[in-house]
Amino acid sequence: MIRCAAVICFTENGSKAAEKVRKCLGAHNVAVKLAKKYRGAADSISEPLEEWTGREFKAQDALIYIGAAGIAVRAAAPFIRSKSEDPAVLVMDEQGRYCIPILSGHMGGANELAELIGAELGAVPVITTATDLNGKWAVDVFAKKNGLRIRDMKKAKEVSARLLSGEVIHVCIEESCASVQGRIPEGVRLLTGTAVDGKQKLNLCTDTYLGEICREAGEVKEPDVVIGIHENPSWSEALYLVPEAVVLGLGCRKGTPAERLEERVFKILEEWRIFPESICRVASADLKKKEEGLLKLCEKYGWEFATFPAEELKRAEGEFVRSAFVEEITGVDNICERSAVCASKGGSIIVPKQAGDGVTAAAAVQRWGVRFE
Repeated sequence: MIRCAAVICFTENGSKAAEKVRKCLGAHNVAVKLAKKYRGAADSISEPLEEWTGREFKAQDALIYIGAAGIAVRAAAPFIRSKSEDPAVLVMDEQGRYCIPILSGHMGGANELAELIGAELGAVPVITTATDLNGKWAVDVFAKKNGLRIRDMKKAKEVSARLLSGEVIHVCIEESCASVQGRIPEGVRLLTGTAVDGKQKLNLCTDTYLGEICREAGEVKEPDVVIGIHENPSWSEALYLVPEAVVLGLGCRKGTPAERLEERVFKILEEWRIFPESICRVASADLKKKEEGLLKLCEKYGWEFATFPAEELKRAEGEFVRSAFVEEITGVDNICERSAVCASKGGSIIVPKQAGDGVTAAAAVQRWGVRFE
């Protein structure tokens, strides 16, 4: 989702188009920073265009140049890193006739932004990405819209290339997924099963609409794309799309260093074949809200940290591994499992209490789903 954008223009006519873009995006809750760079403009910026671009490239979700495409290409080129990191970059002519995404059409949302501007301002969105032109499933767009992490961009490109060449792509959705909506795209066959046990049979939907009767997909040995939180070692060639749906519940002795917590957490994730990318938050009891090791661990990986009072932890529903010692010290019989359930808003435990090195850990998966369009 694009939340902030920078627009720059180079002529008086361009400033009129830029103002229209600013109002258009503002109406869609996009914070827009408008810049002018041309002689005669009282508020024209004095810094070189390359400096302006470098700063805004890091700060904004999208950059829109009102002028020639060559200006935008030369300005942005030194700062391009990868399609998973770069902001959307678009060009619109000063007459407002055409709007062209030139960078991050899919992952950055440039294509979608061009279509929005086109629909509201009458500009023609010039879309050049192959999957869009050929009406094929764009796996990177699907991942972005559904909040899924792409584990291997190279494999994502390979999937797109196979779809464009007319191959059928088999997509397996892990059973922890709570809901699947929409219509299965052309060239995609949806499988249901598990990404943990490679021996379990996969099922293949018989219709392009979801919810239809399934049949055994005996000819499918390995899915091309797996959507889920677990890694299946038998499916080494698959592209994994990972939802941020796992909550870690952690407890520890006072003063436990972040390094020890990190070592325990990642060892448990490896043992249970859970992708680190699937973690959305860490949870514990209120008495741990200032625990330095927990705070440092969450800061390092950008994980949200939530804590709960003992009374709220007691109200968590489910079967938990009880500890009389923990209850005597904290007032609640289990911290890691109960806090994971609370922070996942009633999710299911997928890793029961694991104890060692002064650390207790558990994991729950919150409700998640995907939608095809």
